[in-house]
Amino acid sequence: MKEEKTCSYYIRNIAHTIKYLQDKCLIHYDLTNQQARLLGEIIKLSKTKKVFGRKELEQSLNLKGPSVTSLLHGLEKKKLVETEANNNDARRKTLKPTEEGKKLIKQMNLVFEATENQLTDRLESDEIEKFKEYLEIAFENMKE
Repeated sequence: MKEEKTCSYYIRNIAHTIKYLQDKCLIHYDLTNQQARLLGEIIKLSKTKKVFGRKELEQSLNLKGPSVTSLLHGLEKKKLVETEANNNDARRKTLKPTEEGKKLIKQMNLVFEATENQLTDRLESDEIEKFKEYLEIAFENMKE
């Protein structure tokens, strides 16, 4: 008799496979998964806001301040982001992606797109829409 696999089995294995594939690609760029995620968020925020800092990143990525600070230092060291003094508030720094950071995130987006395509390869467009709905619900559940 074939053993029925649980949702947990699939979630763990999908998460492991995605992390493995992305880490394999990130090694080439000397980035961690968290750094790539933070860089992507900085670029996204820089398109909609001229001024933002660590607090906005903490909130949007659901990370603690020290984690964001540590990740930012790594990205600055690699010259993927830069900080500038905020003219309106001397205590705050404004974050900006560098041109190198913008180029790199374009490469990373190709990796993320390939991962998504692999994940949804044998699904029809209506099934992909339903899958996205389920993923959104699961994502919201994990926030609580």
